[in-house]
Amino acid sequence: MQVRRLVSEIFAFLVFFALLGVYVYFQHLQVETPEITSITPEIGNPGDILEIQGLRFGENEDSSKRKKPYNCSVFIGSRRLVLSDYLLWSDDRIEIKLPSDIRSGRLWVETEKGKSNAMLFTNRQEIPVTVSAFHAPGMPYIDQVSGQDPSIGDTIVIHGSGFGYEQGSGYVLFPLKAPEDGTSPGDVREFAPSYGEYAYESWSDTEIRLHIPDGATTGSICVVTGAGKSNSFHLEMYEPRNQKQYVSPVGYQVEYNLEVHNFGDNKQNTVHVWMPELLTGPEQRNTETASDRQPNLSSYRDTDLYSFQGDELTPTVTVHNTAIFWRYSIDPKIDTTDIRRDYKTNTDFYRNYTKDEQIITQNASGADRELKRVPESRNPYLRCRNIYNQIIKLKRDSSLEYAMLFTYMARRSGIPARPVSGFLVDKDNNSQIHYWAEFFIMGIGWLPVDPQARAFASLDADHVSFSKGTVELPQINPAGYILEPKYHMYALQNIYSEVVGPYDTVAVLWDDMNVLSRW
Repeated sequence: MQVRRLVSEIFAFLVFFALLGVYVYFQHLQVETPEITSITPEIGNPGDILEIQGLRFGENEDSSKRKKPYNCSVFIGSRRLVLSDYLLWSDDRIEIKLPSDIRSGRLWVETEKGKSNAMLFTNRQEIPVTVSAFHAPGMPYIDQVSGQDPSIGDTIVIHGSGFGYEQGSGYVLFPLKAPEDGTSPGDVREFAPSYGEYAYESWSDTEIRLHIPDGATTGSICVVTGAGKSNSFHLEMYEPRNQKQYVSPVGYQVEYNLEVHNFGDNKQNTVHVWMPELLTGPEQRNTETASDRQPNLSSYRDTDLYSFQGDELTPTVTVHNTAIFWRYSIDPKIDTTDIRRDYKTNTDFYRNYTKDEQIITQNASGADRELKRVPESRNPYLRCRNIYNQIIKLKRDSSLEYAMLFTYMARRSGIPARPVSGFLVDKDNNSQIHYWAEFFIMGIGWLPVDPQARAFASLDADHVSFSKGTVELPQINPAGYILEPKYHMYALQNIYSEVVGPYDTVAVLWDDMNVLSRW
């Protein structure tokens, strides 16, 4: 009996010391992580010197050779500062020169030991100017924005006045997330959600409800209507660990042309052609386009409408477009244990990108059979990766089929997805029509998938986008005849061209995109 008691006491003693050791170990880990005690100034301008005081930042062993220790960085918002921004780094103090394009956001220090607490830094230039409650009649004015620590995909509500009783041509401008290597003078730094984002949930004269679009970041938002531009209002966004990064930009100069032929001398036709625009957005920026002909309707659902009548159609009319833009590679940082699953299933966005569509179904043969072979996962990112892994085992004839297979299978799994159409450019600057797909993760945005090119969640700058999702366009004349293209075009539209009058003499030809130069 005494032996048993002695064994029990020894066992309890060992358990106590084991638990004490675990506690000391975790306390040691906790103490090792960096800690910020203050930042000065908390509100500053680009070019100012900002000082970070704290503990355990790590010593820079040889400041004559480098400005900071290896694997140590300062983040402001989701942006990692570059080497040229650092002036001094010691264990308890860091000095940086705020870059010209710095935005407001949470500031933290990250070392090999972990991530510090965060403090809020505010760019003084982004602080809205206080204006009188009496503003110009009819002009839009933002009074406040509601939404708790919103991130990509979350809904915010803009309260104010003068927004208009219907959206019409109105839109909301968001600050555009900077690429990882920073922006350059003249870079586009704000954008409005495109047609394919289905961002606007409701619009009235005093309230706009919309979700934060892919590519947005902390900064000033404003409302633009036909009456003008509102005051700026600072929107502080939550920056999750999972981030979509834009890296390694490639500059392009391209041309893409359209030809309408009318065989014979028939001058009674009218031809309407919907020409897709080169998309501009987070990964395709600073787009400048020139055309030798003005469209009859510009930028309607990311397309331009051209109408040709009578003598214009004898014998041929052309539209010649040239464009210059920057295309970024997408290289996300993903922690699969921190993926959000809270899709808002009652929105137009969710319904549109999880519904069945004929063009997707008819190009996704065998999808239901293959979906049964995909391992289940409640994590939407892992579910999409499992779908991708199943698709790349299959042999399909075209990138279109691969893209539609993924889109169909993701949608059937309850995950918003869409096909993307455009061009793939090779190392010799030759381009060919190409299709890939995207799936949406709350807090991150759209992530690309190209099964034919064996790319999941990341994508190189050789992909040039012309449309995302399917584009529904109206018929101009009920008596018009819809000309079906003889092959898939570089946009997934329901209508490409329409002829009013004798149509058997009309042909519409679309040239492939031609890369004039790349740098």
